[in-house]
Amino acid sequence: MSNKRYSGSIEELFIQYLKKNKNFFLNNPELLDNLSFPKNIKYSKNIVDLNVYRSNKIIKENTKIKKQISDILKAGSNHIQSQKRILKTSLKILNSKSLSKLIDVIINDFGHLLGCDIINCFYTGKKIEHKGLSLIENKVASNFFSDKPQTYLNQNPRGISLFFAKDSKIVKSYILIKIIYNSDRFIVAMGSKNSEKFTKDQKIDLIEYLIQVTQIKLTQF
Repeated sequence: MSNKRYSGSIEELFIQYLKKNKNFFLNNPELLDNLSFPKNIKYSKNIVDLNVYRSNKIIKENTKIKKQISDILKAGSNHIQSQKRILKTSLKILNSKSLSKLIDVIINDFGHLLGCDIINCFYTGKKIEHKGLSLIENKVASNFFSDKPQTYLNQNPRGISLFFAKDSKIVKSYILIKIIYNSDRFIVAMGSKNSEKFTKDQKIDLIEYLIQVTQIKLTQF
C-alpha cells in the first residue's frame, strides 16, 4: 500500500476512486438502493436520473411481461377454439354415409374451418363424378408435393393461376392439401384475399390431423 498522504477530503477521495472504478455500481448494484438522488435534475446529454432510469426500466419490463402473458393466453384460447372446430369437422367426416357426402364435407367445411375465401377441390382420377370436383393430372399435382408432404405452403405464384384460375386476381395466399385415396389424390386448394393468411412457416399439426381422419374414412368406401 502506498504511504503517500492524501490532503483532500474523504468525499474527493471517494469521487476519485469512482472515476477510476467506473464499474463499481455495476459490480455492487445493491448499493443503489441505499443512495438518495435529487428529484429535480437539470438534464443534459451527460446527466441521467438513475431513479427515473430504473423506474422506466421496470415499467418497460412489466409491460413486456404483460404483453407476453396476454399473447400466450390469446394463443392458448385460439388453439382451443381451433381444436373444437377441428373436432366438429372430424365428426362430420366420420359420420359421412357415402363418398359423395364426404366430398361435400371437404368442399363445404374445410375452407370455412380455416377462414378461407375460396376453396377448390381437384381429383387426379376419373372414377368419381361429383359436381364439386375438377380433374387434374397427377403429374402436375405432384410437382407441388415433391417431398411427399400432405400440405403445401410455399406460395408459388404458379399455384394461384393453376388452382384458382377464375379467382387468380383476388387470391393473395393459399394452402394446398393432399388427401390420398387408393392410387389417386384429392388436392384441396384453399385461397385467401389476405397475403398473410398462409405462410410457408405456418404450423399445420391440426390440419395434418384432419387429413389423417379423412384418409381413414376413405378406406371405408
